Amino acid sequence: MIRNIPSIKSFGVFADYRWKAGTPDFKRFNLIYGWNYSGKTTLSRAFRCFELKEPHKDFPDAEVELLGADGTTHELSAPNTAPEFRVFNTDFIRDNLSFDESDAEPILVLGSDDIKKQEALKAAKAERDKFAIELTADEKTLDKTKADIEKGLREHARDTIKNPLGIPNYDKTRFEPKVVARRTDWPSHLLDDDSLNECFSVFRSNEKRPALSEKTSTLSSVADFAKETAALLAQTVTAGARIARFDEDPKLEQWIKDGRLLHDGKSTCQFCGQALPADLMAHLAGHFSADYDNLMSGLAALIKRVGDAKGEEITLDHEASFYPELAARFGAKKSELDSLLKARKAALSVLENALVSKQTKAFSNLPCPATDDPGLRIDEAITDINGLINEHNARTVEFEQKKQEAFDRIEMHQAAAFVRDKEYNERSSLVERLTTKIGEQRKRLPDVDNDIRQMEREISEASKGAERINDLLAAYFGKDDLRIEVSPDKRFQIVRGGAKAKNLSEGEKTAIAFAHFITRVQDGRRPLADTIVVIDDPISSLDASHLFNTYALIKTQLAECCQLFISTHSFDFYNLVREWAVEHEDTKKPQADWKRWSIFFLKRTDDLKAALQEIPKELLRFKSEYHYLFALLREFDKAGPGEFDSLLSLPNVVRRFMEAFGGIMIPLSIGLRGKMDRLFADPVERERVWKFINHYSHNTTITRSLTIPDTSECKAVVESCLKAVKTWNEAYFNDLEQEVA
Repeated sequence: MIRNIPSIKSFGVFADYRWKAGTPDFKRFNLIYGWNYSGKTTLSRAFRCFELKEPHKDFPDAEVELLGADGTTHELSAPNTAPEFRVFNTDFIRDNLSFDESDAEPILVLGSDDIKKQEALKAAKAERDKFAIELTADEKTLDKTKADIEKGLREHARDTIKNPLGIPNYDKTRFEPKVVARRTDWPSHLLDDDSLNECFSVFRSNEKRPALSEKTSTLSSVADFAKETAALLAQTVTAGARIARFDEDPKLEQWIKDGRLLHDGKSTCQFCGQALPADLMAHLAGHFSADYDNLMSGLAALIKRVGDAKGEEITLDHEASFYPELAARFGAKKSELDSLLKARKAALSVLENALVSKQTKAFSNLPCPATDDPGLRIDEAITDINGLINEHNARTVEFEQKKQEAFDRIEMHQAAAFVRDKEYNERSSLVERLTTKIGEQRKRLPDVDNDIRQMEREISEASKGAERINDLLAAYFGKDDLRIEVSPDKRFQIVRGGAKAKNLSEGEKTAIAFAHFITRVQDGRRPLADTIVVIDDPISSLDASHLFNTYALIKTQLAECCQLFISTHSFDFYNLVREWAVEHEDTKKPQADWKRWSIFFLKRTDDLKAALQEIPKELLRFKSEYHYLFALLREFDKAGPGEFDSLLSLPNVVRRFMEAFGGIMIPLSIGLRGKMDRLFADPVERERVWKFINHYSHNTTITRSLTIPDTSECKAVVESCLKAVKTWNEAYFNDLEQEVA
């Protein structure tokens, strides 16, 4: 048991609380009465910190000391040594009562552990649903991506290899491994258009071509002819008797020279038949000397040779004789060689023309025209052609091998093109990521399902206490109206009058929470006889008709606990518990001499701190708070502000007393505001009193709740209220004074 509370620091209104000397110690049963905002709930929270073994989140630096009956001090900094507590307050209700009203049928979850389990279950199901949605989406994406890849592989294998190359059995199965192999080095296997076409030609070739012979050049040298031509063109003839007119007419000279040979040994002219002059041949011989004849002979011979050289050719195979992939290259080289041969022939023609011209200019030294000898380039072209011939012959020798090599290059090119054009690497990486992710999801889902089943089993076990709660609710409300049933998913379903309940009142929620609290205290985990039970305002939000049932539940269900604390703001409920106390205690004796009970009054002092003190004799003596309130006002009026220690609570005292007095004297349901005209005849006095009690007694703002009213204003208002009572019925007023004296 707890004897007292030596100190509380930094815990809300208990900023620096110390147990006041002369205050009775706690007994086995303890009743604490206090108005709203006096600190009852804050005190229960201090006790609950010891129950939860942790500081309050709003007061992390708080210090609380509890003095045990055996003299042991228990501190909040080391709560594990403290006795076992069970605390019912608004925090317990918040932590242990949860309604899921997202559906048409609200579901109740009871117990902080069960709420956490229910939240964990909800989170687990959400995670499972998320996994399921993601898994479905990922599987759909994976299937589509794989299908796209499969389709692309089939189409590419068909359209770029099978059909173009005419390979009936070529399909995706053969093509895909090549694509996989090209994932990293695909750029090095791409072919340009010419190379690709050449490979197609090699593979499509269906016949071996005969071997071809290499070509050799037997062409005469243009350079040699140029040298000979230059020598002849440089020669000049010395004549004994030159005929001048021949110099003027080279054609005539040529004609005479040719005709002279026709008339050798003849006496008549072969042209006209006339007799030749006797000295004609001798005269002509003087012009056409032996040197002349020798030159002409040399020119004629060289002209013939040059002419013969112009007719020299290099016989090449037909382009069709080559394999298709070599034919185009051969055609290009043949065209190049033809151009070179044409240039050679043109050079020889230049020399030939120069020699012919010399025949008519035997007596002149003529320059040799410049010519280009393409012989070396012709040799190079022939060498290139022979290279193609060698390739052709090698193809003939290695026909099947080259065809396979061509296919391999085509296949690698198309595989590389597929990797590039179809984003194969990106989609394959996506497939790999999704496959890994889906595998992890599928591996995780059974664990989530197991967790869900385990939590459902635990929640199902928790739901077994529903009948015990129903028994307590029946006792609470005095009838079997509000019940808890177990839903199909093993959660609590609230039923009111046989129908699923919605929009529970705050009182009903408090009743359910308190019933659950009792089941928790009696769950057997800790003997009731070893447990300190703290109950803060159990009738909050309940109708007055339920006060007796609540009192009965506490007395019958919790009286066997180790120590009991009950706090309340309701004077009616306070009176019920007080009567329980006076059954065992002599109220004529000081509380220090009581054996089982202690009764306290908790109030807020003017320094805004909570003070726990022995219950005033008026509250212990009278069954009505009305007498106590009148006694406070009378004390204030007689003693004056300087002797009154609770100015902060005075407005609340005035309001509560005037509401009670108005209710007794004017039994109309019009509220205190509606009765003010009859209670206070003077409108100024009436308004002053109303503003005082309405402004200071309602803590609607922080400013008001921390404001102490002016003492002179308090004095005037209290005098007005007492005068109103006396004016209403002076004999009644005198009886009240006599009763509280």
